[in-house]
Amino acid sequence: MIKTMGKQYNSFKEIDERLMVLKLQRKIEIESLKLNINQVKANLRPLQLAGNLKGSIQQMLLIYAIRKLKSIFSRR
Repeated sequence: MIKTMGKQYNSFKEIDERLMVLKLQRKIEIESLKLNINQVKANLRPLQLAGNLKGSIQQMLLIYAIRKLKSIFSRR
């Protein structure tokens, strides 16, 4: 019986299998990180930023208009 960090293994084969699982999980996490980085890069392109800015400006103008109308109607 082999004991490592609170986990007990009955053979070196079990340790090797666990190491293989951990190595695969690490590769998956690295690929996921690469994907997220590429998505961030795509979202930071100038045309994409301009589109996001346009949407934000429209939203701010809509909120401003609603508040203005609300203040006009609340005076009556």
